[in-house]
Amino acid sequence: MSVRTYTWTQTRLETVQDQFRYLLVYGSVDESKADKLLLGIHRQEFEAVGIFGTNASGQRVVEVELEVDWERHGLLTLSVPTLVGELPGWQERQAPEIRVAGRRFAEVVKLLELTTSFWVRFVPQVTEDPALHEQRCVFYGLGFRSGVPEWESTPEERTETFLDLGELDVTIRRASNP
Repeated sequence: MSVRTYTWTQTRLETVQDQFRYLLVYGSVDESKADKLLLGIHRQEFEAVGIFGTNASGQRVVEVELEVDWERHGLLTLSVPTLVGELPGWQERQAPEIRVAGRRFAEVVKLLELTTSFWVRFVPQVTEDPALHEQRCVFYGLGFRSGVPEWESTPEERTETFLDLGELDVTIRRASNP
């Protein structure tokens, strides 16, 4: 009898990018658009990406935000530059924190028949230069200084830091019941 295990080794940045990719999949973001957004993560031009579901009135009902602290990422890369598979709770290259948040999001979207979309938050080095900010929005196919829909009601939120990727936080927000 033989036992096969799935193992992998990749850079810390690749592993961070994977978590954003999984988030975008849960948000049903078009693959070509997701690939472009992941380039923004690779270039460290985004500090957060959010997926959200809106009701028939166009109001946000649920949202998942994935945020990366690039300064902390740099420090962690010095001590742990690569990650190796078989981490507890991981499924292939997907951290348990993103799997739980993404599945909860997808379940609510399906149950309430919501429309999904996404937003990004650029790093300050981009937003502090209006010309650069506008150029990067055009490059990534984003609306320059566009906003997100209002909430259906005041959201409740919960934030968790990833156990194995301390530079990442995931926040789940959901409109509270009236």
